[in-house]
Amino acid sequence: MPTVQLENSDLRLVLDTQHGASTLALYGYGNGQWLPLMPDTRNKACDLPCANFLMIPYSNRIKDGAFTFEGKPYQLKNGAGHAIHGDVRQRPWTVVQQSKTALRCAFDSRSFEEINWPWSFSVEADFSLNDAHLIMRIALRNNDVSPMPAGVGWHPYFSRTLTSKDEPVYLHFELDGAYPDANDTRIPSGPLQPLSPHQDFRQARILEADNFLDTCCYGFNGGSIAWPESGIRLRLDATETCKHLILYNPAGTSYFAVEPVTNANNGVNLLAQNDLTCGTVALQPDDSLVAECTLSMEKM
Repeated sequence: MPTVQLENSDLRLVLDTQHGASTLALYGYGNGQWLPLMPDTRNKACDLPCANFLMIPYSNRIKDGAFTFEGKPYQLKNGAGHAIHGDVRQRPWTVVQQSKTALRCAFDSRSFEEINWPWSFSVEADFSLNDAHLIMRIALRNNDVSPMPAGVGWHPYFSRTLTSKDEPVYLHFELDGAYPDANDTRIPSGPLQPLSPHQDFRQARILEADNFLDTCCYGFNGGSIAWPESGIRLRLDATETCKHLILYNPAGTSYFAVEPVTNANNGVNLLAQNDLTCGTVALQPDDSLVAECTLSMEKM
């Protein structure tokens, strides 16, 4: 498996350029040891294919893979369920620039015969380490002759514990609300609503392992993940384009996900309904949608 390792004295990042420029592991140096901030998916005991992947040219789900854009209906090849997470995460990317602490990869849909998206697009993805900061950037460009709906995002998984199996992990995120999921399909069943108690991390509190979450939130304005017993806090910030945050906490696992994204689940269909919080944009030919996310490790 072709991998690239970026490293400085604070962070170590391992990437797989042949499978979506996905992250295989992220370590932070603290208390005299390298701590697995994200699960190391190279370990056979880990059941994840990767620790973080890119969602492009839309994030999360499109209901039944069907949508209408600018008056024209489209149907994606989504099998029996919803179309999910875009169509770049299993495909090879090209390394454009590389150093000990930075990597730029590129992807062009025109290089593949079958892309599950009606428009041509290209992407540049950047990963760079600056002291204790991991900076990730996505630039999605519309290479087609007509506008296309667009969205991007990251799907990072984080380790539930760092140094002991029983240590608590705390979440703290600034959010305005969440989309209801009355049908349990991960598709918004109505407009934005206030956060329910089990979704609300506007005050730092423990993420309990049995608190199942798969929630699309809106109004993201930064936040943090903290492992106080290990003395580590991970600050998560993103550009204004990333107003949505997905909280995913599957039961019985050693990980959870906090996903900064530009669009809501089913955003392209919400756009057709004139939902002003959907985040999906009509990207004009030759224009780009740019988003940036920064993970900053702090010692507590």
